[in-house]
Amino acid sequence: MEPGPCDSIKLNCIFSYKMTTRKRPRLSQWGSVNSWQREKSISQCLRYSLQKKVLTDVTFKVGREQKSVQAHRLIISIRSSVFEAMFYGPLAEQDEIVIPEVEHDIFQQFLRYLYTDDVTMDGASVMGLLYVSKKYDVKTLEQKCLTYLSSSMTSDNACVILEQAHVFDEQELKEKALTFILKNGDAALKSSGVIDLCHGCFVKIIQAEELDVNEQSVFEAVVAWSESACRKQNKDVTHENRRQVLGEALKHVRFPLLDQKYFAKNVVPTNLLTDTEKVKIFTHCICPDENVYPFNANKRMSVVRRNKIIIQRLTIDNKITCSCSTVIDHGIMFSVNQDSSLLGFQLYGPKRRTTANYDIRAFITDPTTDDVIEGSSVTKSVSVAAGTITYDVEFPRPLKLSKDKKYNLIVNIGGPGSHCGESERSTVQNGSFVCSFFNCQKSKHSNKPVGYSDVSYGQIPGLMFLV
Repeated sequence: MEPGPCDSIKLNCIFSYKMTTRKRPRLSQWGSVNSWQREKSISQCLRYSLQKKVLTDVTFKVGREQKSVQAHRLIISIRSSVFEAMFYGPLAEQDEIVIPEVEHDIFQQFLRYLYTDDVTMDGASVMGLLYVSKKYDVKTLEQKCLTYLSSSMTSDNACVILEQAHVFDEQELKEKALTFILKNGDAALKSSGVIDLCHGCFVKIIQAEELDVNEQSVFEAVVAWSESACRKQNKDVTHENRRQVLGEALKHVRFPLLDQKYFAKNVVPTNLLTDTEKVKIFTHCICPDENVYPFNANKRMSVVRRNKIIIQRLTIDNKITCSCSTVIDHGIMFSVNQDSSLLGFQLYGPKRRTTANYDIRAFITDPTTDDVIEGSSVTKSVSVAAGTITYDVEFPRPLKLSKDKKYNLIVNIGGPGSHCGESERSTVQNGSFVCSFFNCQKSKHSNKPVGYSDVSYGQIPGLMFLV
């Protein structure tokens, strides 16, 4: 039987009654729905859910005291492939994760970043955040930490940054820290961070020719470092043990350069040197021609101004424009006829008569192994004024070159077209100094073709040496 008009009205009345009698949401005192989510952005909601532990489903036990920190599996897995594997992979972990090596406040800052992209770091927290960002493969936070360290370097923290860059295998940061220390040698070697350097990093500093320092500061750093190393190795602080932990590092102190009175009053009493070594050093001070091996009696390169030589290998060709597209590399292989140092290289300026910006990436490899020479990596942006024929690009610090050894320089340049050069010479001589050039060799460290590699043509007109 079909329903009539009255039946339809009755059904509508019943439906309306049920709608009006349904339980209403609890209202706040202002008459609106009482919800913490209202009028919050997604980052504010995520921050609130983390702070108030709303709907959390995993607990971390962090730090030495294993304090509890609650979080949400889904949210942190979205930000980290490591967390994703931990919680959703074939070897998924349980509801409670123990992380004893990360302190409670660092882990909380780390989680806040995962939830909100917000982080406030300082000198006390940046190393911990760098560690945890690497551990859980959060590259964006890792880069923020590296940028902070690079931009906040001082004489007080440069040694700490160098050591951490070494531990984390951050070569670019390591080179920047080492360069800073070498330029600020006295202050850096007096900082508290010097005693926390590993043996390798410590030796790298005190053996450097470029270290700008009073040799007295080197000796005092050696004493402080050796005492700390003994304690770390649970050894008594005796002159025998200090000499043992120093190893070859002791010979990098240039004892013959110390003031004789300072040597007698401060070096001799430490007994770090044998009687034979003391006599040899005193003898050399009186008779400079006497052999002082294994110690070095020469002033460091930072103290002695060596000759700067620019080897121009190309002559400008105004008829040709070189491409500066990043899809190809420029390069040249070279060797020198005597031990020297390479300061940097030259590039041609813009062909058009306007200021130009160039993005430059360069490195030098050993042609026999194709390994990058340590300290040779350069990444920088430069602004080159209109009318500039050539401009200089320097390495972080001078690179030591060995006589007759070949070096392979590769440069990638992004920017407007530039001048080009040509030459019929494969060797260039300046006095007794001779530089020979060869075609560039492609490197596994660049996925770009070497478009400009010919000895007689290219965009790299010169090299700068210290001889």
